Amino acid sequence: MSAGYVASRRLNPGRKSVILDGIHPKDFRTLKFTYCCEQCVHFDGDKVDCSMGFSHDLHGRDAQLRTYNLTGKMAICRFLEID
Repeated sequence: MSAGYVASRRLNPGRKSVILDGIHPKDFRTLKFTYCCEQCVHFDGDKVDCSMGFSHDLHGRDAQLRTYNLTGKMAICRFLEID
């Protein structure tokens, strides 16, 4: 979790936190599902930015795999689109 995210939660206590979806380990190993910014059409790899304006701190591949390995859950972006 980034320091900016923690700071924003302190400044905006009424703001909802990111929803983490549980993913079964067998499904994660066998299914090829889209789960990170780098797989989304809204992600600009050159600028490392989302065209929708969302932060990719929690949805990037490294962050997703780190969160999954610790909790068995991922923060799947609700605006994720594939080609």
